[in-house]
Amino acid sequence: MKEFISSLRLRREVGVLAAFIGLCLFFSIATNTFLTVPNILNILRQVSITGLIVMFMTMIIISTDIDLSVGSIFAAVGMIVAILFQNGMNIWLASLVGLFAGAGFGLINGVVTVKGGLPPFIVTLGTQMIYRGFALVISGGAPASVRLPESFYNVTGARTFLNLPVPALWFVATTLVAGFILHKTSYGFKVYATGGNEEASRLSGINTDRIRITNFVLIGIASALASIIQMAYLRGVTPTAGQGMELTAIASTVIGGTSMFGGVGTIVGAFIGTLFMGVVRNGLVLMGTSAYLIELIIGGVLIFAVWFSTFSTREKR
Repeated sequence: MKEFISSLRLRREVGVLAAFIGLCLFFSIATNTFLTVPNILNILRQVSITGLIVMFMTMIIISTDIDLSVGSIFAAVGMIVAILFQNGMNIWLASLVGLFAGAGFGLINGVVTVKGGLPPFIVTLGTQMIYRGFALVISGGAPASVRLPESFYNVTGARTFLNLPVPALWFVATTLVAGFILHKTSYGFKVYATGGNEEASRLSGINTDRIRITNFVLIGIASALASIIQMAYLRGVTPTAGQGMELTAIASTVIGGTSMFGGVGTIVGAFIGTLFMGVVRNGLVLMGTSAYLIELIIGGVLIFAVWFSTFSTREKR
């Protein structure tokens, strides 16, 4: 029994879950509207878009990389799909093109980073500006509204399905898929191995370059999917969409227990971290907190999470 309790203490997800439950209890007491079905459904819808990206940001960070361009990919793909649809292309085909575009953006990030031997922070910071500029150029800086077929809207952006927002169902499904890939396949083992010790993994026969590049492609596809779902829900897209999304995704990942040193992290933790960030923002809004103060608090939470991640990793080592 003592060994079981000790093993639980070592699992970062338990601490994150405890903090999440405590946070929910606090906001339930502090506000009258937090613990209501409409608000809970609203939180699920709010976190679902970023949550799609968080799942694969977790894989990126586990393999010791990072992607700062996800928000710009989000905007660029949304504009591509909207413009193609406005010019007569079938929305399903336009969305498929958007997914391939997202994969292409991710592939560029991965190849330049891995084959060029450049820091992923610098590469994706550069492509963040390039992809954002691309979105602004093709749109002329103007938003695009779309009148989508009801069938497409029902599959991607409907407000409720069995009393759940459809984007939230996509988030849950993506979480399950990412969890299976990371924790139940040889690919997931290679991701952990690459992040734990890339040189040793390479010497043992793992193609670490391919693993890292594939991670970038996957997060590009996830960003594209998130953009399409958001476009369907809002019935439009703007070239400035997704600004700050990369910071929220990274914060959710780190709060969920993923180590910035690589090699450590789980999809369960990322899922809880995503909900944690959503609850913090939602609860503060319900309490009437200033929008500026909310950003300050969330920034502080992120710094604390990174500090805790660094401290616990050093303790284990």
